[in-house]
Amino acid sequence: MSRLVVMCVDALFTTDLEDAARMEGFAAIMDHAGIYKNIECVYPTLTYPCHATIMSGCWPERHGICHNEKLDPGTNNREWYWNYKDLTVKTIFDYAKENNLTTAAFEWPVTAGAEIDYMIPEMWTYDHTPDMREVLLPNSSPAMKEIYEKNCHIMNWKENPRFDSFQVQCAVDIIHRYKPDVLFMHQSHLDHTRHVYGLHAPEVQEALRLHDGWIRQVIEALKEEELFEDTTFIILGDHGHLQVDYNICPNVLLAREGIVRTDGAGNIREWDAYIQSCGISAQVYIKKQEAEGIVLRLLGDLKDLGYVRDIFTKEEVKEKFHLDGEFSYMIEAAPNYAFGNAACGDLLAGTDTTDYKYSVATHGHLPARGDKPCFIVRGAGVPEGVFEGARLVDEAPTMMKILGLSYGEGEMDGAPLF
Repeated sequence: MSRLVVMCVDALFTTDLEDAARMEGFAAIMDHAGIYKNIECVYPTLTYPCHATIMSGCWPERHGICHNEKLDPGTNNREWYWNYKDLTVKTIFDYAKENNLTTAAFEWPVTAGAEIDYMIPEMWTYDHTPDMREVLLPNSSPAMKEIYEKNCHIMNWKENPRFDSFQVQCAVDIIHRYKPDVLFMHQSHLDHTRHVYGLHAPEVQEALRLHDGWIRQVIEALKEEELFEDTTFIILGDHGHLQVDYNICPNVLLAREGIVRTDGAGNIREWDAYIQSCGISAQVYIKKQEAEGIVLRLLGDLKDLGYVRDIFTKEEVKEKFHLDGEFSYMIEAAPNYAFGNAACGDLLAGTDTTDYKYSVATHGHLPARGDKPCFIVRGAGVPEGVFEGARLVDEAPTMMKILGLSYGEGEMDGAPLF
């Protein structure tokens, strides 16, 4: 069995590989690796559905995470799918535990409350409180309290790059203290940079350099413990991005029809139908059947105007993209558009960097659109070279094979890449 380190650099594109290969940390892994380009993602291409797939090997229709954010229009869907109990399938952490392997995870989505030996989840408070003890520690592994207290001065709410720097230092400390068999890390600074500045803005290069430094920190810790050569090291991306110039707010149309009802401040208080933004796609919820015809008429108008590219039924989404949920329809935005949740104001607005879903670059789009993520794996027995044709659902089965773990027939939708 090989020790396994998995580092997700959120929004790492295949087109970033050329630049990354010139950086010391990335190169240390890429020089003797299998590099899988243009990974087929899941729909919608959002961080939490992607990470649930990466750790389970299952499509979203099976693992149950259909969005980053839980549906709750009255709070603008502020609660995310942070909790491990929201998953409806086993993950690599469960299989590892069953086989007496020690596990660690830092800032990995959908892990709050999981039985992982050393874990601090990705969560945050609603009020930008720098000290997040009250939300993080009750949902972290009991063993993490001392490590958290040692490093929490680095962190400030979910601000990047400080949040990533915090979790990298926690991971380094755990490598030195406990040497876990399986370590998963999720870093979001590159994704944040693309949201704020654009797909290939100059700031993206600086973000890549920061990630490169964090990779070097983890490699150095493994080398100091004489573990690096016995470790299979994976660097992966989770999704792409597309450029956004305009923000469409279809709930404004629903509010004009009385289907969505707001208070004087524009907060949604009641709704018969609601359209929840996934960024470049959106999920359409119908609570009262009599509202469906009006919603479909309005969506048809938006498509005729060139704002909406596709309208999918729930059945079409499940058949074509292996996605299921309580929504009735999904819509995909036309090029350069993304969806907002607002129910008051104008139908069309500019981009807004206060929300990732309609910033100058975002995701949530169909898997075939735009830049695609990559998967880089270096370790003993791993075929070196550059490959195409891999899928996000194949990554967990590949990790299982690296660890020498087995799973039952049909428990995962993917297959090992080698």
